[in-house]
Amino acid sequence: MMRFTALLVVLVASVWSGSLHAQRQLQFFLSAVDASGQPVEDIKPADLVVTEDGLTANVVKLEPLNWPVKITVLVDNGLGTQELLVQWRNGLKAFFNAMPTGVEASLLTLAPQPRWIVRPTNDRVQLTQVVDLVTPDQVGAKFVDALVEFGNRVDKENTDSNRFFPILVALATTGPEGSSSPERDIQRMLQRLQTHSVTAHIVMLSTGARTVNEVSGARQVIVGKLATEITGGRYEAIAAQNRIAPLMTEMGDQIAGVVRRQTKQYRVTIDRPGTGATVGQMALGVTRPGVTVVASLDGRVPY
Repeated sequence: MMRFTALLVVLVASVWSGSLHAQRQLQFFLSAVDASGQPVEDIKPADLVVTEDGLTANVVKLEPLNWPVKITVLVDNGLGTQELLVQWRNGLKAFFNAMPTGVEASLLTLAPQPRWIVRPTNDRVQLTQVVDLVTPDQVGAKFVDALVEFGNRVDKENTDSNRFFPILVALATTGPEGSSSPERDIQRMLQRLQTHSVTAHIVMLSTGARTVNEVSGARQVIVGKLATEITGGRYEAIAAQNRIAPLMTEMGDQIAGVVRRQTKQYRVTIDRPGTGATVGQMALGVTRPGVTVVASLDGRVPY
């Protein structure tokens, strides 16, 4: 029996119809898993049924994609984080231990400026060991500057010949923020997160610190929420230090599950069944028993 998913109905109607007027061919990404949750790597065009307004589209191309996932982790080591050191380290170790073997990850601290603790590596032992090198600094962290630098780096590295899915994870606080990036750089960074299919997950610990007129940390909170909202990531505002380690364990397990699906996808090209100026209601069906599919426009597997 054919099973249909309404996911494409929402995505296509809201994105394609506003940007691809009268275009005959459309593309989307597809992730397929079997009943045990393992990626299905032999999907064929005949296994899919794509419709627009009830009319069947022609699946003209189905390209297997094996783009890796690369994870960048940021941690606030700025003023006032001395008492967080044990919780920070425990949380980071739990997160890296949850990563599947072979996934590339890196770690940076945010004070006195964004600085590598370990550059990209798939050595999970090294990643967990270098966590102990995270030490506090007596100046404000530069969370916003680090996001801007991350956006610049992804824009430079994620090229047609070296495609990957970037994931950003940040352990931040509402403590003093020392960033100086202007608004135009922040807007460019947010655009780059969208362009390169980044998924951002941010844990924001409230420190209770205040400036004269407002809660310290307002800027990183605003920018952090925007980054997670536009990338479909997770924003966690917490007040208790003892939430850090279990939350990072949970987030690591969640990302590990997504990585398995995100690195084994297909890019599907279809010929629309009609020639209307705007894209109609789209639906996707799979005919193979026991197979579940998830479709997206940018390759991000929903969390």
